[in-house]
Amino acid sequence: MKNRQRKKIYLWSSLFVLLILIFYKLYTYYIGLNFHSLNYNNIKKIQEISKEKQDISFAVLGNIKSSVELFDKKHIDMLNNEELDFIISTGNALADGSKNKYRILNKSISKIDVPFITAVGEGEVSEEGAICYYKHFGPLYFSFATEDSYFIFMDTTGNTSMEWQKDWLLEELDKGSNYKNRFVFMNKPLYKPDNIDESEIKGLYIEDKEYCNFLIDTFSKKNVTAVFASNIGIYDNKVINGVSYYITGGAGGPLILDNQNSYYHYIKVNISSEDVVFELKRFDEQKITGIWESLSSKAFYVYSLFKINIVNIMITINIIYAIALFVYMKFTKEVDYYTDFDLSLDESYQNLKLNIAMFTNNYFPFVGGVPISIERLSRGLRKLGHNVYIFAPEYPQEYNDDESVIRCKLITFYETDQFDFPIVNVFQKEIEKEFVKKNIDIIHVHHPFGIGHKGVKLGKKYNLPVIFTYHTRYEKYAHNIPLGSEFFKSTIPHKIIKKFAQDCSSIIAPTESAKDYLKNIGVIKPVVVLPTGIEFELYENVDLNKVDNVRKQFVSDDELLLCSVSRLTKEKNLSFLIEGLKYVKENTNKKFKCLIIGDGPERQHLQEIIDGYNLDNIVLLIGTVEPKEIINYYRASDIFVFASRSETQGMVLLESMAGKCPVVAVRSSGTDDMIIDGENGFKTKEDVTDWGEKVIQLIEDNELRDMMSQNAYDFSKEFSIDNMAKKAEKLYYNNLKINEEMIAFDKNATKLGGDYNH
Repeated sequence: MKNRQRKKIYLWSSLFVLLILIFYKLYTYYIGLNFHSLNYNNIKKIQEISKEKQDISFAVLGNIKSSVELFDKKHIDMLNNEELDFIISTGNALADGSKNKYRILNKSISKIDVPFITAVGEGEVSEEGAICYYKHFGPLYFSFATEDSYFIFMDTTGNTSMEWQKDWLLEELDKGSNYKNRFVFMNKPLYKPDNIDESEIKGLYIEDKEYCNFLIDTFSKKNVTAVFASNIGIYDNKVINGVSYYITGGAGGPLILDNQNSYYHYIKVNISSEDVVFELKRFDEQKITGIWESLSSKAFYVYSLFKINIVNIMITINIIYAIALFVYMKFTKEVDYYTDFDLSLDESYQNLKLNIAMFTNNYFPFVGGVPISIERLSRGLRKLGHNVYIFAPEYPQEYNDDESVIRCKLITFYETDQFDFPIVNVFQKEIEKEFVKKNIDIIHVHHPFGIGHKGVKLGKKYNLPVIFTYHTRYEKYAHNIPLGSEFFKSTIPHKIIKKFAQDCSSIIAPTESAKDYLKNIGVIKPVVVLPTGIEFELYENVDLNKVDNVRKQFVSDDELLLCSVSRLTKEKNLSFLIEGLKYVKENTNKKFKCLIIGDGPERQHLQEIIDGYNLDNIVLLIGTVEPKEIINYYRASDIFVFASRSETQGMVLLESMAGKCPVVAVRSSGTDDMIIDGENGFKTKEDVTDWGEKVIQLIEDNELRDMMSQNAYDFSKEFSIDNMAKKAEKLYYNNLKINEEMIAFDKNATKLGGDYNH
């Protein structure tokens, strides 16, 4: 027992150290990366220096490769002792493009006494480091001028289009023709150095002969003074067509074994009114030479990387140690699988009847997808013997509730041209009083704010599991917000949903696409797919006389009837649907009419579009239809058309399929899972021609339409209210079981924690 307690102390100590290391890493991450546009800022300093001095000198170096032991501790001191006005790196200042390496480089640069400019190299852009380079230093290719010299920095990493850079380079060299000196800096050299085996430098120089010839010819024609590169750990100088080319790759990275030109160095460039002088400078007046120097460089390089990554290494070691210790303790723990009569946990939920509290920001008399979904699920759960209580807002309109609906007082009833929204006073004590009175077992919230947030707080207070159904793509409703709607079109709604979902026990997504969305925004709580159920008994017992009356009311025997069911608001994309129907009319000889069922603030605007397209005899806005009557319209219709991209489920798609309608819809998260393309309908991109052609295909092909009609009906059978209620019941039971086990675990943990005090 003492041995086990000692191991627990080791485990918690390891986790404590791990926490400190992670905190340190986060601290250095945020503090050390708080720098931007270094190249731009230093260019301004260089230009000021050149105004004050007639003669200037600068150092050119490359391949620092995050070398802490050499560049940071030794070479910088030597550079600071030189009479330099600024320093230019030809790239590969970093071993890789990780944020930690950028932080270390900035720390090294801060020790240099003069302005420091770096070109972009392979090291800077690896591991998606191009974004970091752009943020901390600036563009991948750029230029600047001093009083008598023009400096051009190229990107040879492949992140910038070669053709684009060609045009840019010619323009820059034309600008540079007005200056006495023109210098070009790039990471990859234009030629393979002599006396080096190809296998050692494969891919380290530009191998595209056509591109190399273009650059060499251009530099020669434009009288470039010198071209500097690095990427290879040597010093080399060559004159090609009158232009001096330098490879300077010895600022701190590993050298090449047994190569007489591979040593630590930089090039000092002295610009005077008379000429430009290039001077090779060795960092180390070497005592070690040849193969030993190269081996020593690699040892320094490896040691530098070790020091840079020491925190990461320690974090990794602590994680491995903690996991190993935890696994060891887990598998060596003595267990007793017989019933513990001191701890009574009823794990038989098969016949347990639950008191379920549902919290929603909208409900009847407001007619929408969420109220319908809640009402159907509640009905299915009551049929299974459970009690369901719906905490919903009051409305100014009349409504008839039974005792299961608990109305909550409002702060205000917010009304806009597009949307009405009751804002519940979540601070009223009556909500919690009613909640406690109902002896609730589990909470089910349907919105990630407002009264939904109240449900989560009650769950935490009374140790109850909370289920959250993600119904709505909230970013599509941002235009309804009076102030700051642009913010809610950004990442804000996604972060709100993620944070809220993480506070819940499990999440219900109506489709696989919605589940993928939740995972993509970082939700790690369990997510199950559970669409809204369909009232199948109504479809199976439909009054065919009423169906026939609907057809007779709107179409003749030689016309097809299309329909769409939607609230008439901007986010439902109905202007696209009307434009698509105009395309259909203009491109088929078949007669048809389309009923748009629903009402909303966009009705007048949509009617104006219909009139403007001369579709007033074809596209009919017939207003709201009672939910139980709408089945007759589905059954009377030949095709269901849809264009909304704001749905998470597209409940009307399933309902129309139950009414034997094949569907043509714009592809989105709410339609993708419900439509099997070519089987029970078509899903298209948001393109009038694509959408219209699919509608025409179904209008003109009777056999295809009949086949898809039957497929749609068969597909919808899986989604009956009874089936969906049983799946929800199973989810509730699972969460209750997990919740009870967690409560029991916390009690045991409290007891175990008390032992450490003795």
